[in-house]
Amino acid sequence: MNVEGRAALVTGAGSGIGRATAVMLAERGAARVWLLDRDEAGARETAARLDALGCEAVVRAFDITDFAGLEAVFAEAEARGGLDIVFNNAGMVVGLELFPETSAERIHAIVDLNLKAVIFGTQFAVRQMRRRGGGVVINTSSGAALHTSFRDWLYTATKAGVLAFSKSCLPLKEACNVRVNAVLPGLVDTPILKTTGDGELADWMAPILAANTALPPEAIAEAVIRIVEDDAMAGESVEVRGS
Repeated sequence: MNVEGRAALVTGAGSGIGRATAVMLAERGAARVWLLDRDEAGARETAARLDALGCEAVVRAFDITDFAGLEAVFAEAEARGGLDIVFNNAGMVVGLELFPETSAERIHAIVDLNLKAVIFGTQFAVRQMRRRGGGVVINTSSGAALHTSFRDWLYTATKAGVLAFSKSCLPLKEACNVRVNAVLPGLVDTPILKTTGDGELADWMAPILAANTALPPEAIAEAVIRIVEDDAMAGESVEVRGS
């Protein structure tokens, strides 16, 4: 799919991978990008960068685990011409409450955001894309789904779920011309790293940082763009790792 003139929606667009991808979509000529993030200030900073590139930015600041609210945004986007590209990217780590000490509230929160929001986001996207004749959905999994070094096992479990779900959506390409794929970032230099330790890097991150080069968010954004542009990719995953 050629990005030029297309409409996209990005969750977690207020910083990191989401912001980098939204900006890169605008640089490729996207006409409109919906920016979803509970951090309104961050989302508006992203919007300002898109506006400077001549791309219409639509900010919707709310918690996307409000699934009725998320569906309403998709309906609004459809009423304004529809979506060609959806990047279900928002995510979180458990933080200091590592398993098995994790509270029930925190378990529900990470499953809701990392997995259920991706499933609902894909569902809402596919339903309208099939009416339009097709589209592409990219879901953010993680290299942690394939490797054992990341100490946050609940994060790993949710990201493995995203990977399995995205791969299982392969038949949608044949059924309604919607391609669903997953991108698996390795260690990325984004604000989420400091949430491993509730505002600071967790001690258990030290050996991971020592053994890996943290990628810039733009490296993941480039992979997302490649998935969008490759019409042959469906039910696949792309891992992006540093040295």
